[in-house]
Amino acid sequence: MPKVLIEKLDDFGRGITHIDNKVVFVENALPNELVDIKIINDKKNFSEAKVEKYLKLSKDRIKSLCPYFDLCGGCNLLHLTYEHTLTFKQNKMKELLKKNKINYDKEIEIIKNNSPYYYRNKVSLKIENGKIGYYKESTHELIEIKECIIAKHSINEVIKNYKLLNLENAKLIIRSNYNDEILIIIETNEKEYNIELAKLKEKVKLVGIIYNNITIYGENFFYERMNGKLFKVSFDSFFQVNECMTNELFNLIKKNIDKDSIVLDLYSGVGTLGIIAASKSKEVYSMEIIKNAVLNGITNAKLNQVNNIKFMLGDVSKTIDKINFNFDTLIVDPPRKGLDKKSKEFILKHTPSKIIYISCDPNTLMRDLKELENVYEINDFKIMDMFSYTYHVESFCVLKKK
Repeated sequence: MPKVLIEKLDDFGRGITHIDNKVVFVENALPNELVDIKIINDKKNFSEAKVEKYLKLSKDRIKSLCPYFDLCGGCNLLHLTYEHTLTFKQNKMKELLKKNKINYDKEIEIIKNNSPYYYRNKVSLKIENGKIGYYKESTHELIEIKECIIAKHSINEVIKNYKLLNLENAKLIIRSNYNDEILIIIETNEKEYNIELAKLKEKVKLVGIIYNNITIYGENFFYERMNGKLFKVSFDSFFQVNECMTNELFNLIKKNIDKDSIVLDLYSGVGTLGIIAASKSKEVYSMEIIKNAVLNGITNAKLNQVNNIKFMLGDVSKTIDKINFNFDTLIVDPPRKGLDKKSKEFILKHTPSKIIYISCDPNTLMRDLKELENVYEINDFKIMDMFSYTYHVESFCVLKKK
């Protein structure tokens, strides 16, 4: 077993060391720790390893509150204090900006999560052979759990009582809203279901159960209340997973929309950001690919008495070139793959004066910023700790036309 000193963390929260000038990524290892390691995956340009024995621990290491931390792989930073996880994310973004030679010389502000535990309002779990849990990272090995300390308490009540669903093998998505009401989405090859509904309703505020895309109990949506607004959210519609940070995001949107602007909101989900922007804008146009989300958006505009927003159903990458109206502000909150080629061509053709780019993937953000930098400069860059205790980073970036 090689004995190594961990030098720093990589972008995924793994320790980095070198053996014979070859980089080695080490699970659950912190800078300045001396460890015995075992190579578990040896590639041409790098190796992956796990710790066999800790010989010297980092002064920054803490004992994880999660009993599954060493196994699960879902939360990568639970062995650090919350403040140290924020420093990790700030340093990560600074390094990425520097590495990609993107000009931004101001301090990167990070907005803290007031509740870094028990915050997620949506989780995806597996049930295999009657046991519930998450897959170990990069495997199909089930890690059985009794609780998830980053999921809301209402979701954990479902996990504790999952046997009432009487499922042997299934994918289980659990969603919870501001009022701790629960939607359960089940995907399974089991044709018959035998859910103990009365007992389940005694345990949680059950709004609906969707079984293989068919609503078998209650509704296939719930209402979410945030920032003084009410939003209808269907079971298959996107909504941010962290209530505290979503409120902060809404505040940032309001702050960065100019009075009487014309806004185009792409990847708009159930219309949240567009509806928030509408309070200061002259007009807002929102585009989204999921039909239920667009229908939700239309309902949400009515619920919040917003009359200056219009919704368009379509895949941004395929329908964006059909947009033929003028706009001065663009809001984009794309999936992890970032902006597609056609969208960037559209932006560079129309050159709106301001772009608000919300990103959940720093690498695709950097790629897109690089392609837009001849026309745009970064006016503001913030990190939002949407995914506490994981290596994932949510960025809020405001670009202004040069």
